[in-house]
Amino acid sequence: MDAAMLQPRLRDAFGTRVDVAVRSPKRLYVRVDAADLPEVARWLRDTLPGCRLATSTGIDLRDGVGLFHHFAVNGSPLVITLKALLAKPEPHAPTLATQTAAADWIEREIHDLLGVRFDGHPDARRLLKAEAMTGELPLRRDFDPGAFKERSGERPDF
Repeated sequence: MDAAMLQPRLRDAFGTRVDVAVRSPKRLYVRVDAADLPEVARWLRDTLPGCRLATSTGIDLRDGVGLFHHFAVNGSPLVITLKALLAKPEPHAPTLATQTAAADWIEREIHDLLGVRFDGHPDARRLLKAEAMTGELPLRRDFDPGAFKERSGERPDF
């Protein structure tokens, strides 16, 4: 199945709750409200044999935090990206970790680095950051490495 074939099926299943864009036969982008992420992810896995969460990414945007879940389909070049824009200053989205183990660590990483809270995550412990970084969000636009070095007692680079 290619992206153009999947586009109408997603629209039939979710109507106006999804905004589907085909970028190439191999790339499909699905913009959804964060609350709909688990349902759309479940539909993809149930509808497309071999569909799995490959990874997730986050980025601090001007309007909020962009959350992107990238799904691959085994034996196919097709990649489907679910996109949601999360409101700052405390972005949150439902977890996918209860549906797929692949989301566990990557959601914890996104939480540590961007401050996204994944509601219902089964293990929300810190994954990457040192204790000195409590409250620090190093991938946010407003993170100031120089100020962090001063607060943590680290000597500035020369």
